[in-house]
Amino acid sequence: MKFVLVLSAILAMVAAEAEPEPEAKPEPEPQFGINPYYRNSPYFYNRPYNHFARTIHDYRQNNNRGAFDYDFRTENGISAAASGRPGLRGQSNIAGTYSYQHPEGNVARVDYVADEFGYRARSPLIPPIPAHSLQQIRKAEYERARGIRWY
Repeated sequence: MKFVLVLSAILAMVAAEAEPEPEAKPEPEPQFGINPYYRNSPYFYNRPYNHFARTIHDYRQNNNRGAFDYDFRTENGISAAASGRPGLRGQSNIAGTYSYQHPEGNVARVDYVADEFGYRARSPLIPPIPAHSLQQIRKAEYERARGIRWY
């Protein structure tokens, strides 16, 4: 009887032997800071520009109290600059600009401000607000001022 128990225990251990873990795939080497998983996605290859651009200017300053400045440019014409300061309500007040070159050769530039009043961008690329949208905004302000709430 003891022999049967010992034999069944040995057979149970052999049957329960763990399968070897599959070999871990090595992480792909990132190139110029691009996430390798994004590079392998279909979104990467469907973009018109899937090449990497080197940074030719990079300035960053952070005072660790919520204020910061940065400015960078790449060899393909992308540039961005911003300055941020702490706001009165705990938010960051940021003013900045970014630009890039269209395939046709013209440069697109966007200036923006983000603060306690929201995000506001100005650019010739951004069309004006349509008249019907302005009417809806005025109507909503009128109703809000009279205490009308739509939930």
